[in-house]
Amino acid sequence: MTRPALPPIVEQTRVFLLTQTWLLLVGLLGLLLLVQALYARGALEGTSGDDFLVLLLATMVTPAVLALAAWGVRRGRRVGWVLALLGELAVAFLLYAAVNFGFFLGVPVLILAGIGAWVVVNLLRADVRAYLLRRPDRRDVAGVREAR
Repeated sequence: MTRPALPPIVEQTRVFLLTQTWLLLVGLLGLLLLVQALYARGALEGTSGDDFLVLLLATMVTPAVLALAAWGVRRGRRVGWVLALLGELAVAFLLYAAVNFGFFLGVPVLILAGIGAWVVVNLLRADVRAYLLRRPDRRDVAGVREAR
């Protein structure tokens, strides 16, 4: 059974959500590899250890939220739009925490921020909102009524 093709802007949003998911999973792997080195230096004692734990837990949860959002967007569900917005809020928190806690990693963080901003702009576009937030029997994207 094949699903109808998504409008291009909705497909772009879905792909960016999945890209962020994979970037965050690679970042999580990097953080897990970094734990041993930081622990050996004693850098995880006190408040910096708590900060790192918050960053690590947020890095574990955020990819799951983004993946669920991509799943919802692919199926044209309202929950996909809501989860995508919550996921982008979580990404913004991760970026803030990484910079605030001193774990800024340069270019990958900037790429993640750029994709996040692009996804938020896409989510606020009228055609994406029309596709994801309207009832399935009333979807009319780009003048073409979608058959479900």
